[in-house]
Amino acid sequence: MAQILTCLALPAPACVRHGVFPAASPPDLPPGLAAHLPQTDGVLWPAESCPAGRTGQFHPTPALRTAAMGEWQGRALKDMPAADLERWVSDPDFAPPGGESRSMLMQRVAAWLAELPPAPRHLTALADATVIRAIVIAALGGTAAMLPRLDIAPHSRTVLTRHAMWRVSSTGTPLAASL
Repeated sequence: MAQILTCLALPAPACVRHGVFPAASPPDLPPGLAAHLPQTDGVLWPAESCPAGRTGQFHPTPALRTAAMGEWQGRALKDMPAADLERWVSDPDFAPPGGESRSMLMQRVAAWLAELPPAPRHLTALADATVIRAIVIAALGGTAAMLPRLDIAPHSRTVLTRHAMWRVSSTGTPLAASL
């Protein structure tokens, strides 16, 4: 029987919509998200601790955290040197000072996906859309250079199945507008 990994993309932090690199704090569980959790054996959460009042079903999974932005955390895009931003966009091995490159993010997520045990049968991962892109690309055997080539929107669902290997069943399916 196949293992199913349902990935729900969390909403982007408000600061991102204003062109500011987010802080490295654990994401908030959006109201209404629980209604979109499939029947599952566990929910994997991208932080060192579970959301308030969600112990038991939620399992802290630091490998699912978004890429660390180091010294860029909290800074506005408009205040960044253009050459640094160009390198960040074009070079998957470039990392902000004290931060993590896209290649490092891919390695971390690919290792987690490869080491995920075959049981339980159905898991749900809540993560930033960038992390879910990395999960999909890792399942397909891709590299960090492919991250900018895949769109996974916040408030969307992506499903992978594992028989002998991981397969991508669907990507970026929008969740209800109630979130």
